[in-house]
Amino acid sequence: MTTLGMDTQYGKSSDFDAFAVSLNRCLKRHAHAFEDEGIACDFKAIVKWTDAVYAGSVGALEALEEYGPENLSNLKDRIFLAFEEQQRASAEFPGANKSEDRQQDRYAVAYRDVSNALDQLIKAVIPLTQAPTIGEVQMKLVAPKDDGQKIDVGIKKESRSNVAQALGAMLASTYTLYVKSLFYHWNVTGPQFHGLHVLFEDHYQNLHEAGDELAERIRALGHFTPGTLESFAALSVVKDDEKLPKDAKGMLLNLKEAHELCAGEARRVLEVAEEAGDEVTADMMVDRMRFHDESIWMLSASL
Repeated sequence: MTTLGMDTQYGKSSDFDAFAVSLNRCLKRHAHAFEDEGIACDFKAIVKWTDAVYAGSVGALEALEEYGPENLSNLKDRIFLAFEEQQRASAEFPGANKSEDRQQDRYAVAYRDVSNALDQLIKAVIPLTQAPTIGEVQMKLVAPKDDGQKIDVGIKKESRSNVAQALGAMLASTYTLYVKSLFYHWNVTGPQFHGLHVLFEDHYQNLHEAGDELAERIRALGHFTPGTLESFAALSVVKDDEKLPKDAKGMLLNLKEAHELCAGEARRVLEVAEEAGDEVTADMMVDRMRFHDESIWMLSASL
């Protein structure tokens, strides 16, 4: 177990938060791949650990006292050994069962993604074990965190935190889709140029206004809101473009998929809000679902 001093709270702890949140979402996305493996207990433990980081209830100091660089590297080694065992088992009976082959492919993707996420977190962890230089102290904020103000809006503190976390992810996805829509609005070409140029503009204007409303709701629930590109990248289910699609059809398909992801996320936030008794957030999610569902229809009709 790595023992750390108070200096751990500074330096690049914002990188640590971002990559811990990214690992959290990666682990949950690939949970099925670890259910029957020998590392299931380790998997559940680190999911619980990153959940605490995601919620802001555990800072870098407390987190790294539980999982330091050595612990994370050992976990990565166990994941790799489990993957190698899967590969050996598959090699003994190649092509015997197409269903098993597909399952092996899913394992390969899961282990690759989790391994990469662990690599990023390990790189962020190592500087935290070193003393910071003067001028490096900064406020850490990836997922929404309690702003310390005493408020009473008829919703319990823990429930407000749950809703704020869900809204933070929704805000990140909304902003990422806003940027994507703006990017395509600027660069769309072809015979559908005018219609799509206008459609994408309508969408990004709606998303821009929605982002402001989501952020203000997080603040009304007594939490600071994420607002950096780094935090949005860690939290968003919509991924940024690595390159411009080659034509309008590619743009339409990408936007349709992104709106589907946001529609699904809005429904998850709705469930959290209803469980918390937060009617205001629930009403907001109904509006967001309506917008994303309608956008999916328009984009599909344009293909």
